[in-house]
Amino acid sequence: MKKVTNHNGEPRIGLALGSGAAKGFAHIGVLKELEEMGIRPQVIAGTSMGAFVGAAYSGGCLEKLEDWVRMLDNWRVFSLLDINWTLSGGVIGGIKPFRAFFEGFDYENIEDLPLPFTAVATDLHSGQEIWLQEGNLQDAVSASCSIPGLLSPKSLDGRWLVDGAVVNPVPVDVCRAMGATVVIAVDVTEDGRPLMEREHGEVKRVVSRRSSAAQQAELARESEDIAEVERDTVSDESAKQDVEEKPLAISSFSRLVEQGKEQLNQIRHRRDQKIPPPGMFDTMRKAMEVLERRHKRTRMMGSPPDVLIMPKVGAISGTEYARASEAIEAGQVETRRLRTWIEDMVAKA
Repeated sequence: MKKVTNHNGEPRIGLALGSGAAKGFAHIGVLKELEEMGIRPQVIAGTSMGAFVGAAYSGGCLEKLEDWVRMLDNWRVFSLLDINWTLSGGVIGGIKPFRAFFEGFDYENIEDLPLPFTAVATDLHSGQEIWLQEGNLQDAVSASCSIPGLLSPKSLDGRWLVDGAVVNPVPVDVCRAMGATVVIAVDVTEDGRPLMEREHGEVKRVVSRRSSAAQQAELARESEDIAEVERDTVSDESAKQDVEEKPLAISSFSRLVEQGKEQLNQIRHRRDQKIPPPGMFDTMRKAMEVLERRHKRTRMMGSPPDVLIMPKVGAISGTEYARASEAIEAGQVETRRLRTWIEDMVAKA
């Protein structure tokens, strides 16, 4: 197949921006750093938050978006929630946040954007993957970001559309279909979890079991502590029979037994202590992330990117929109770290 290039012979660079809710603000940092390198994508495809950031970049408004999200605090985020009191389709109406940003935007429709752009959504009834490449930009982004159960589905052209992450979390293949010869993908949902990492032209699964092994060792140590305290208690109970005629010894022994019991209860409490259940929004978001990871592995093995950037945003919850500055910084740091690889892949294309 003949290589598709720009008119000046340079490779056509595509940027696939993945889902991730608040973590997706890292996309802003990635784009800023790519600009510093002199790398400017010619086509952009985005899913969920990736569609939101991608639309802003395609319209030349990345700086405006950065300023806007950096001002977000918990109160501003709450004020932007369009609560759906009927709970029909989702807890949040899903329009107000996008209307707040796109107000005064220079481009109303996708086809008017200076850069080719695609927002990925999912047909709620058929499960079909929908590529939104024309029509109202705000509606397309709203549809792509409609997390099932949280944001109400978006009705477009007779279809009820929800978050594109349900079917295609990181739309690498969409960029290929748009004519990209080099695809840079940004995945913000895998930090600190089993991940897909592309090295030397192939996709490899990296699974860390260190944390689970540490937990097993800690549990074993605590169980041994319990057994030891119980053995000491039995021995001390036997000793008690030998000192029944010695009041002072009995008093000391009783204090020792009580201390042992208290220690035993503390150890048992630590062993049996459970992690508190997540909130409603976090439950929805985490359930989506499980689904996304399964789809993503399959999709990326079939259509791997040339460069995969994974900002370290594992400490940021998908609902912590007030931590936008941290996410942006994480995107810049990780892109900067991969600078040599990125420039090399683009140069070789």
